[in-house]
Amino acid sequence: MMLNISLTQMEYIVAVDTHRHFVTAAEHCFVTQPTLSMQIKKLEDQLGVTIFDRTKQPIIPTDAGAKIIKQARIILNEVERINDILQEYRDTVAGELKIGIIPTLAPYLVPRFIGNFYKAFQMLS
Repeated sequence: MMLNISLTQMEYIVAVDTHRHFVTAAEHCFVTQPTLSMQIKKLEDQLGVTIFDRTKQPIIPTDAGAKIIKQARIILNEVERINDILQEYRDTVAGELKIGIIPTLAPYLVPRFIGNFYKAFQMLS
């Protein structure tokens, strides 16, 4: 039997597991709660198992659901690694740089490296 599980469905079950609440998970995923619930129900129907015990508050995964969620987390992490590889091959640097330095030294040290850093990474002004 060939499964057709989407990354989005995996993100939804991981979000529900993380937040233990369908509405909060939906907000985290930027979808409506009915959309999230429908996709999870569709996945459960396709797999033939119940992923979450909806009779308990907070929501908890079933035994089978816990194993499926664990595997979904692994898969989603591996997909993120693909993004990292692509970023590496594009020779781009992205992200946020935070520098911690005491205020009394900042005026003397920051000017020594910020110009070269700015030129090397073509920061937007």
